[in-house]
Amino acid sequence: DDMVNMLNTIYSKDTIQLPQLETAIIDATDEVQVTTYTGLQSNENVEELVVSVPFINSQAYSVAVVKVKEGADIEKMKQEMKENIDMRRWICVSAEKLYITNYKNIIFLVMSSEEWAKPVYDEFKNFVGNEIGQEVEKTEDAGIDLPEEIF
Repeated sequence: DDMVNMLNTIYSKDTIQLPQLETAIIDATDEVQVTTYTGLQSNENVEELVVSVPFINSQAYSVAVVKVKEGADIEKMKQEMKENIDMRRWICVSAEKLYITNYKNIIFLVMSSEEWAKPVYDEFKNFVGNEIGQEVEKTEDAGIDLPEEIF
């Protein structure tokens, strides 16, 4: 509930304009769901998971807040998330930007367009008083080759 309340506080800021979102607590024992939302290849070190996604799935936006089990290597988990998260998991759209950091044993991941992801990421950092761990970023290349006739 604390992680859901945190997201609600972040989303209530005037600087954030997002589509209508659904925030949900995901069963951390469901390895498929954990992998889908986080990119982690195992749920072994996941104690809790809260996600926030649009009601309309054709909008590339996803937040995952992971409470990590005691003793887990958080930095290794953040790198695994960066390397394995599917930034193109939506139909016809992909996230252009990925931001990951942590506050103590909470990993925060947001991926979307720059205009949606950056303000949410910045508000998370403000929420935790900028007491964050290493920051991880990734920019996705659209990778769409258009025929020359279009130009």
